[in-house]
Amino acid sequence: MKGRLGERKKEERPREKMLRKGPEALDDEELLAILLGTGTAARPVLETARDLLKDGGFPGLFARGASDLARLAAGIGPAKATRIEAVLEIGRRLSHDSLSKKNLLSDPSTVRAYLSTRLAGEAREVMGGLLLDSKNRLIQDAVIFKGTVSHASVAPAPLFRQAILAGAAGVILYHNHPSGDPEPSPEDVATTKRFVAAGREIGIEVKDHLVVGRGRIVSFHERGLLR
Repeated sequence: MKGRLGERKKEERPREKMLRKGPEALDDEELLAILLGTGTAARPVLETARDLLKDGGFPGLFARGASDLARLAAGIGPAKATRIEAVLEIGRRLSHDSLSKKNLLSDPSTVRAYLSTRLAGEAREVMGGLLLDSKNRLIQDAVIFKGTVSHASVAPAPLFRQAILAGAAGVILYHNHPSGDPEPSPEDVATTKRFVAAGREIGIEVKDHLVVGRGRIVSFHERGLLR
């Protein structure tokens, strides 16, 4: 394996390839290999990159911390793990900043891309809300819970408390289905109705509820389930 990956011709190595052709010419493994810098004597850097990406690609890395990254592949010590985590955090912040400048109701594809990346690789259910200003731009991504809490016990108050403090005019609810199937359950529908009613009482509109699955997102607004 080392002879195949570790002894590439110089012009085929990721760094030289990027210098000649630009970053868009590199695949995910090659981009990550550049970030890692080096492999080990027993394991070339491209193999290490492949190990890190085999479970969900770059989106899968977003859900992991430095300690998890160090366990995923041989040769990933604290320095490399924190370097990767720092780059991923930069990506998160760039994505967040992008949402703060757009009308999210008129650009649903951007919201879907953000949530797909935000929740990729999550083995637990996560529920939260994107708090919006009067022009439907993102103010804050507020998480309500992570874990196996039943929807029946999720109260609207914690989310709307954050929304009031942030001066939000609206909210897009979201949660993931770790099973991968984003079809809303009867419990999802009942929970959404509670949030819609609570928001109506205090003048903060629930604009949508997005259920994130594997490669697909279901919108309550598009399904007519917010009425």
